[in-house]
Amino acid sequence: MGVVLVIAKWLAFAASLLARLMLIAVVAMLVVQVILRFVFTYSLPWPEEASRYLMIWIVMLAGSLLVRDDQLVRVDFLDHLWPEPWLVWRNAVFRVLLAAMLCVLVWQGWDQAAFAIRRTTTALQISWFWPYLAIPVGGGLMLVQMLARLLEELATGKVKKTDISEAL
Repeated sequence: MGVVLVIAKWLAFAASLLARLMLIAVVAMLVVQVILRFVFTYSLPWPEEASRYLMIWIVMLAGSLLVRDDQLVRVDFLDHLWPEPWLVWRNAVFRVLLAAMLCVLVWQGWDQAAFAIRRTTTALQISWFWPYLAIPVGGGLMLVQMLARLLEELATGKVKKTDISEAL
């Protein structure tokens, strides 16, 4: 289990770093595009498209960080009424169900990416494979984080409480 948690930690670090770099790139491209358009009355054809695809990647990478830090939307206002061992098992059932959904996401995302490999985007002229690849990659990262969280809670028998300040 320790190896899985270490791998999950490093994957989260890499996803966080990539998402941050991509966000910086999006901001830089859009600022340059706005300056070119409104100051020089000239615009480049590709920044909006590149920003759109990078934002898809950012969302999918950040999704794995939300899974890792247990920051996904959920109804938890009744959790204090359950004994902790029940919470662990309830969470385990939810995590297994979500892991199954993520497996479908990875599988179908890969099928879509493979299907789009021969088509190219309008402005960037890159294969649609690259924007579509965000879905299986993000789903796979979320799956790893979900399984690591599941193993951690089952091994300790305790629900890890995550404070939002820890996630930042």
